[in-house]
Amino acid sequence: MNASTTPVLHGLHHVSAFTADAASNLDFYTRVLGMRLVKKTVNQDDTSVYHLFYADAEGSPGTELTFFEWKHVASAREGVGTISETALRVAGDATTLEKWAGWFQQQDVTHGDIEAAAGTHLPSLAFQDHEGQRLRLVAEPRATAGDLRPWRGSPLGLEHAVVGLSAVTLTVDQPDETADWLTRVLGFKANPQDSTLLELGAGGPNRQLRLAASKVRGTGGAGGVHHVAWAVTDVQAQREWLQHLATHQVMNSGLIDRHYFQSVYFRIPGGILFELATNGPGFTADGEPLETLGQKLSLPPFLEKQRASIEAHLEPLETAVS
Repeated sequence: MNASTTPVLHGLHHVSAFTADAASNLDFYTRVLGMRLVKKTVNQDDTSVYHLFYADAEGSPGTELTFFEWKHVASAREGVGTISETALRVAGDATTLEKWAGWFQQQDVTHGDIEAAAGTHLPSLAFQDHEGQRLRLVAEPRATAGDLRPWRGSPLGLEHAVVGLSAVTLTVDQPDETADWLTRVLGFKANPQDSTLLELGAGGPNRQLRLAASKVRGTGGAGGVHHVAWAVTDVQAQREWLQHLATHQVMNSGLIDRHYFQSVYFRIPGGILFELATNGPGFTADGEPLETLGQKLSLPPFLEKQRASIEAHLEPLETAVS
């Protein structure tokens, strides 16, 4: 790789957040949003807590919302240094979002009005989960969302299902400096119509990052996001990124084996945590069949010998699909 060439980020891989209650989190994201629980496992850095992964029908990279359960944690506070909104993709148009607004009304979900997503002409609907996490549905024409794999559990049917990640919003105190760093070091490009919208590659859903300005410092906690992960092809690409980050004096974790993907972590200026995650091997790598993903506690091979101890410290969480 030429030292002046930035390796490629292919778009969003996953977003990881905090919950104080795994059971209520499971209910919201599977029943209310209709996403598929594709992996019930534990935080590999603290095996006493659940790590839940929600995604499309196949657990595809770019569709994953994940949650660490930290009981008794305080609620997050939005502000500088936080990922303040996660936007999700649905196929359709404003009519689709009207159906979602009606469903949210039935379920007492806090939501706003249908409006254009920042920097785009696509209709969107802001809402909050049961712990106050800020989310948004962005409707896009079915022609562009047609390669995605909706899950049959959607309350509005396959046609209107949540099918992946669209964008994240970072709240920072110096948007121009942050945009410059993301462009120069990570290869983002400014949207010509909106300087607060940064994009990867050809842009569009799943390749977008928005910057919001604030002077109030935010804090993590329940209803807040821990980190955002961006997709790279494979371990070879990770090695290229490690070399690239070293060239720019970016401190990082080095390559970490998460079994389902390989990870590199680092903080951007201002402290927000980024991850680079490989597109494979995926959620069947531990031997769990695609058809029954998420129905039992799954552990990567290097934790299997601790299963009895791990299970003894976890509260039961019913995830079987009838």
